[in-house]
This record gives sequence, structure tokens and C-alpha cells, in this order.
Amino acid sequence: RLSVGLCPPQVVLGVLLLPLRSSARCVGEKELIKLQNRLQRRYWERLNVPQPTSPQQRAPTCAQVSKELHEDTQSRSLSPWRYRLDRNDSRFPHEIYVAECLCAGCIINRHEDHSYNSREVFSHPMVLWKTSCPGDPSKYAVRKKFIRVAVGCTCVRPVVRHAM
Repeated sequence: RLSVGLCPPQVVLGVLLLPLRSSARCVGEKELIKLQNRLQRRYWERLNVPQPTSPQQRAPTCAQVSKELHEDTQSRSLSPWRYRLDRNDSRFPHEIYVAECLCAGCIINRHEDHSYNSREVFSHPMVLWKTSCPGDPSKYAVRKKFIRVAVGCTCVRPVVRHAM
């Protein structure tokens, strides 16, 4: 148990102010655009965020990918994937592409092998989340949030549970 009397005043002040730092602040439309632009410049442009080369094309199936030779990484993988567009107007960026594994197993010797499993690989990028400001509906409460996004798939050995 921690006694406040033993802590330096800076630590106590920091602990008291910590919830304020993570809480949302209300901003107008212009400030919201500035925050979005800053996040884009300082964060998203530096990330290697996957962008599908042609998201409008019909996504191939696992069987199709295993038989064809492709140049793009997502189709050459032992665990091929496609991208699905996830759109949310309350989030910035509004559009994020999410990977979905095409196969349950893995492509071994150009055939799907179910003795292995395809699993998503995740990243946790920062986004801005906006809601209407409780005190002023013309403004937005903006929070920084880290979300879980599938960015690709990988081939793994299945989990084997031994009976006792």
C-alpha cells in the first residue's frame, strides 16, 4: 500500500492529472481538421500501412491463389489474404484496410494443407475517435485510441493440447 505522505508532490500531482490527459477535449471543426492533419503527418504517413493495389477486384479464393503465381506479397504468402475496407466516420482515418485470411490451412506445394493454420498478424495503430461534445453539440470530443487491425496473415503450427 502506498502512502501519499511518502510521495514527492510531483508524483502526487502527476497521478491526479493522469486521468485528465487521457480524457477527451472538445474542439470545433477547424481544430478537429488540424488534429487529423497532425495525426496524418506525424503518425500515419510514417507507418507502412498496407494499401491494396486494386480493392475493387473480386477477392480470390484460397484454391485460386494456390494454383496461380502472383507477384504481390499477400498472394505469394503461405497464408494468403485479401483486404476488406473498414469505414467509420467517427474515426480518423475514416478508412482502414483490414486483412482477412483466405485459407484455414496453409499453401504447401500449391495445395492447402490443413495440418497448419493461417492466422492474422495484428498491428495496433493510433486513431482519433470523435463523438459529439456533451456541453456543445457543435463541437466534438476527441480521444486518441489504439485499435487492433489485422495487417496480414501468417502460417502457424496448430496448438496441440495434451490430455492429462
